[in-house]
Amino acid sequence: MITAFKSPRADAPDRQLAAVPEPAVADDILIFEHVSDGFTLVGGTGQRSGWAGIVELSPQDDGLVGSAWRRGTAERVSGRRSVHVAGPYYARYAVAVPVGQSHVVVFGGKRPILTGESQLVRLAATEVDRTEGVSADKLLADELELVHALRALMAYRPMTVRDTVRHIAIVAGEALSCEVAVVRLEMDGQPLVEGLDLRSSLPLANPDVASHLATVGPVPLIEQVAPADPDIFGVAVASHLTIPITGDITGALALGHTVGRARGFTSLCQRIGRALADAAELLISQASAREQLAAERDLLARLVRTDALTGGANRRAWDDEVESARSDADTGDAYVLSCDLDGLKAVNDRFGHAAGDAMIRAASSLLTSSVRESDLVARVGGDEFVVLLRPADLVAVRRVMGRVRRAQKAWRVTEHGLNPRLSIGMARVRSGDLEGARAAADASMYASRRRRAQAAARKPRALRRRLPERRLGSDVRLG
Repeated sequence: MITAFKSPRADAPDRQLAAVPEPAVADDILIFEHVSDGFTLVGGTGQRSGWAGIVELSPQDDGLVGSAWRRGTAERVSGRRSVHVAGPYYARYAVAVPVGQSHVVVFGGKRPILTGESQLVRLAATEVDRTEGVSADKLLADELELVHALRALMAYRPMTVRDTVRHIAIVAGEALSCEVAVVRLEMDGQPLVEGLDLRSSLPLANPDVASHLATVGPVPLIEQVAPADPDIFGVAVASHLTIPITGDITGALALGHTVGRARGFTSLCQRIGRALADAAELLISQASAREQLAAERDLLARLVRTDALTGGANRRAWDDEVESARSDADTGDAYVLSCDLDGLKAVNDRFGHAAGDAMIRAASSLLTSSVRESDLVARVGGDEFVVLLRPADLVAVRRVMGRVRRAQKAWRVTEHGLNPRLSIGMARVRSGDLEGARAAADASMYASRRRRAQAAARKPRALRRRLPERRLGSDVRLG
């Protein structure tokens, strides 16, 4: 609620009325000087005295100060909680008193201002009379605040873009004493949005849900009295500052003061915000380059460990597992399966190497589909595969082998109606010795193959004649 009462505008302060009667008339006393395009804060006392020299009011946000100046009367405002007074200043109770031809003095705070009209005029004149402008120490302190904010931003090694965006939000929010911060970037046509509640260091639930920051123009936008729409932060704010981020990766930084700690943004806040947004572009570019290099390195590592024919793991991948197990003997319960593709040479001789390659790919796919996601299937030779089951007990191993046998019966891979047939041996890994387990599994696999060959040799000759043509002997099984 705003009310007005008449006070005389003197051409010059009456120094004989300069006695200060009662202290603590208000928590804050802010002295604004009228300039050509608005007002600037030149001095004051109380909690906001440090704003001298860093608050400038435009006609759009001069609030109670502009109203008092234009009417030539003292203006009051009050509310159940802090309301906008002028520029970045919010208070529950405030009075703006015009003094002379160049000044307006604001008295504000959390308590009602009960001082009478004439006494407020005397106090306002006294405050203007003893204002000496902004000291050099104050100006230096303001510049150092900007330097410290930039130093905190750049003292960071960007690893990922998302972590870098979070760092930018934290540094900018803390530098401007904000409670909420949101950064939005557009990367390869996809948005990356990170919002933080700096009071709890937790992510905001729905930052920039309406994609407002995607439409921010090239000029910073300051809302000393923020409208409810658009809702950038997902929480109610009294004011917000939105600054574009330019460069190869574009976006915007939004900072807000919540209604519980209502206030606005000084001109120094705006300078710091713009400087941080400009510097953020370098960090974001570095993080993006690091992510790209890491992705290329991971791709190269995968290619080195990938078998060109099957697309699965190769001998290098197996050797890496062997080295890793040697350095960490506590591999837990694990088993190794040694697998040979039966009859590959006969397939190559009869149907050509393309059919043989199809058989190898089928064997790899059969094994991969029969094991778990945590297991490793690697092709370590022409027709040799090794499977590492980890973690696994004997029951799990038997389940895997059962799935392999069932898959073999149903598999068809070429126009020749061939299906892969595998000889398999297994062994338990002891003390992290994968190669030792593989050797034992090889011995088990060869023993199993010999037993099958001997069993086939004992079958009656007539029965063997009735076997399908694609079964080419006891040591070569194609179907």
